[in-house]
Amino acid sequence: MNVLNVIKSKSIWIICILSFLTAFSYNQTNLKHIPKEQVREHQTVITNDDISYLRPAKNYIENGNWKANSPGIQSYFIRTPGYGIFYMMCLKLSNASSALIFLKIIQHLLFAISVYWFYSTTHSLINNKTIAFISASIYGLTPIAIGFLSYTLTEGVTPALLLLYVFLLFKGYKKGSNHQKNTHYFLAALAFSSLLIIRPQLGFIGILLPIFLFKSFYKEGILKLVMKLVLFGSIAFSFMLIWQYRNYNITNKFVGLHSIYYADNNSIYRPTFKELWNLTGGWAQEGHVTHSYMVPMWSAAIKGDTAEHYVQAAINTFPKEVVDHFGEARLSTVFKGYQKATFHQKYYYDQELPMPNEIPKVELEVIEDFKQLTKEYKSNFWFQYHILSPLKVFKVMAFHSNLSLYMFQHTYRGNWSMELLRFLSFGLHSISFIALLIGLLLFKSNNWRMNTLWITTFIYVFYLCYFQRGIEERYTLPVLPILIIGVTVLLNQLRIRLRR
Repeated sequence: MNVLNVIKSKSIWIICILSFLTAFSYNQTNLKHIPKEQVREHQTVITNDDISYLRPAKNYIENGNWKANSPGIQSYFIRTPGYGIFYMMCLKLSNASSALIFLKIIQHLLFAISVYWFYSTTHSLINNKTIAFISASIYGLTPIAIGFLSYTLTEGVTPALLLLYVFLLFKGYKKGSNHQKNTHYFLAALAFSSLLIIRPQLGFIGILLPIFLFKSFYKEGILKLVMKLVLFGSIAFSFMLIWQYRNYNITNKFVGLHSIYYADNNSIYRPTFKELWNLTGGWAQEGHVTHSYMVPMWSAAIKGDTAEHYVQAAINTFPKEVVDHFGEARLSTVFKGYQKATFHQKYYYDQELPMPNEIPKVELEVIEDFKQLTKEYKSNFWFQYHILSPLKVFKVMAFHSNLSLYMFQHTYRGNWSMELLRFLSFGLHSISFIALLIGLLLFKSNNWRMNTLWITTFIYVFYLCYFQRGIEERYTLPVLPILIIGVTVLLNQLRIRLRR
């Protein structure tokens, strides 16, 4: 019996090892199928965003300045530095030629270890090792969660860090002595601080920390509880506060958590683009559709080409009721104003100069026009804006297979085994999001830890659906393991009820 118990306790680590091997095999095979121009140094997939994570780290090592290569003050804070610091550590521990493969291996190792954190958290919630083991095996061995491990994007580490944060909170609550509790909550606060400086949008998950602290220390008196909240809360936000203080010293103002649309940005991502994004988000136009006409329009206008067909291409993507309401002439006028504002940007763009810190009048007029359109859309299409559009975003976000690797979407598409895998992954991913809604309706008073996971995850998903709206598949990846844990909890509850 003792040998059998040892085998059972060690088997999850075998799954962790297998998770590393399978995830690495999937991603290495995928890299062989991707067009060579889309691969950086034969190691990672190139995206539009990743250079803004990598370049500041290289510049810091080379000349001591944490900044991107774009002109203007924005280059000092275009991205929060968490992922860049992670890459910088890889540069320091290896060398420039091998840093990417080192980073990629670490991301795969983090994922593999996170399978144990997944297992431990699930087991803590359902007290059934077999079911927790099966659930962790599905998460670790299937390709549903490994799509960004060979990318230099935050999603390469944030799912694992979020699981680590939750794992440490659960451990802190279960520990008997105050010393053990304090140690685990200290580490959890550090994990969250790292998560926040890597991906600020995940800040909603920070709600978990004060709830766990309250449940652990409220019996020891209000003063002690407040001291714990202040201490661990300060640690949890320490990295972000240091970053914001540094940025304030550079600009003499608060630049925000997401400064992509900062005033001196000399690219397509100007405040004008932000207001257009807000407008099209009203009817939940997908990001790739918006970019399909805005990138050609901006690229042409910055070269002096303000042809009418770029405007018409944009309007053609708008819903019929939107065009009918505003009129094609009015929409055309606003987009021509955008072309004019972009042409005004041409001088600075050609000279590789930052845009002025004070937004030019020609842009302010376009911004106001887009804002007015958005305001009118909210007023005249209230139900679509507040109800249907968020539901449309939820549909796009939830109902897909999450098999984002190139070989799944292109190379092996149509193969029967690939389609079977896609079908099973689609089912798991879809059920995970449906389970979130079911879990909120089936609160159990004795399962407060799962309830807090449901609530915080729902807040994050609601933020993506209602406020951000421009959804990409990778945005939900960090909370996917939490959702799968939720599915496991619900299925276990169903199993218990059926047995009764």
